[in-house]
Amino acid sequence: MIEIEEVLYQWLKGMSLKGISRSLGISRNTVKKLIAQAQQTGLTRQSKVEEIEGLRDSWMNLHPKSPSQNAPAQSYLATQHEQITHWREMPHMTVTQMVRLFGEKGARVSETSLRRYITKHFPALPKSTVHLKTVPGRQAQVDFCYVGMMVDPLTHKQRKAHAFIMVLSHSRYRFVRFVFRQDVATWIDCHSRAFHFFGGVPETVMLDNLKAGVVSANIYDPIFNRSYGELERHYGFVCDPNKVRTAQHKGRVERSVTIVRQQLLAGRTFKDIEQANIAALHWCRHEIATRVTRTTGHTPWELFTSQEKATLKPLPATDYECAVWQELKVHQDHHVVFQGAYYSVPTPYIGQMVWLRASKRMVEIYVNNQKIKSHIRCQSRGQWITDPQDYPTNKQAFLSKDKEYCVQQAQQIGPFTTQFLETILKVPTLIGQRKAQAVLRLAIEHGNARLESACQRSIAFDNYTYRTLKKILVHKYEEQLDQPVPCVLGQQTSYIRSAHEFVPLQGVSQ
Repeated sequence: MIEIEEVLYQWLKGMSLKGISRSLGISRNTVKKLIAQAQQTGLTRQSKVEEIEGLRDSWMNLHPKSPSQNAPAQSYLATQHEQITHWREMPHMTVTQMVRLFGEKGARVSETSLRRYITKHFPALPKSTVHLKTVPGRQAQVDFCYVGMMVDPLTHKQRKAHAFIMVLSHSRYRFVRFVFRQDVATWIDCHSRAFHFFGGVPETVMLDNLKAGVVSANIYDPIFNRSYGELERHYGFVCDPNKVRTAQHKGRVERSVTIVRQQLLAGRTFKDIEQANIAALHWCRHEIATRVTRTTGHTPWELFTSQEKATLKPLPATDYECAVWQELKVHQDHHVVFQGAYYSVPTPYIGQMVWLRASKRMVEIYVNNQKIKSHIRCQSRGQWITDPQDYPTNKQAFLSKDKEYCVQQAQQIGPFTTQFLETILKVPTLIGQRKAQAVLRLAIEHGNARLESACQRSIAFDNYTYRTLKKILVHKYEEQLDQPVPCVLGQQTSYIRSAHEFVPLQGVSQ
């Protein structure tokens, strides 16, 4: 009605239809139609402005209620009011389902008619918000938002960039930092930078339910990311995630998202993301902080310095060392895999899920909040960090008795045993290591002296098999060392017969 009166007022003042259309942003045909309807009620160019108010009743009569409001469908639905009320109280009921139920009763009711009836007789409460007053130092709100493409100074290529924003709810003092990733390490680093920017820590931090902060969203019992939980305890704040898909609960930082895009980024270009972050710090300290906020009537810097800064919790003596937590499965090879590197875990935990905590220098593995293993962190992919003590006892014994150990033990027995083991260990193979350990075990059963003699006889026949050595000891062949060893002079072979004996005779058919 106000727009109609404005159209008529400008028309009485002599403005053209085109001029009224431009002034009010209304189409020319609509202006022409409104003036024509007003003329039907007696309004003319010579009428006084005061007469416009007197036309209100007449004007409303020109727009009677739509006939559809009194259509037969509405009259029928009025008789079914109690039924509709009952259906609306049922869970999972929809307007479309109500139309189906009416059809089963033999009544044809359109979905549009039913919606019109429900809108009129069951009006919904208008959407509303509640202003929550925050005391100084009580709350900060954080969020990530996409801001476009920026240049990575390392690769000199364009990458998708995001803005991390933290706002102190009472003073509206802001911290902004541009990043390329939204992972846990970046999330924690931005929090630390924000707390140092403010020079203190608020009591609570309200955030969205993103995975870097909240693993499992729940209105009552959310599960926080373990790395973020460590940050929370280090700085002494309380994480306060809002309800899922209710951005209005953290309206201060949501409003700051728009402000960052409009006032910090719009119309500006930066060499790379580092230059953008320098500009963001200057903007936070010296530009947006000195502008009066409409809702508070003061500048953020004024409220921060006079009321909020003194109420923030002091920063801890040491900076937080960012650690990443990840749940992993222990494989049959006794190792877990983290970022392409392998770390050993004791045998009893094979097949179980464990928690790995990775800091810059160390990797720690936990089960039920108890640390069971720690390793130096690998700096590249494909590396294996293995503690032999994690293997079963029998496997530890095998791995510990390597070539050096076996040769040292053989030297305590005698020179022939040493020669025998050095020969079979000349090539570093696992089968050679197993054979060497088996030979040393023969000394436990038969004694060092007999093993030394058996090795001497086996070497004399150029035979280095374990079965032959054991056969010599079982049958006591080492006692025959005083007998001459059969061999063919001038030949490096263990064959007894000479080669010319194998030459076929002339005239003998093959």
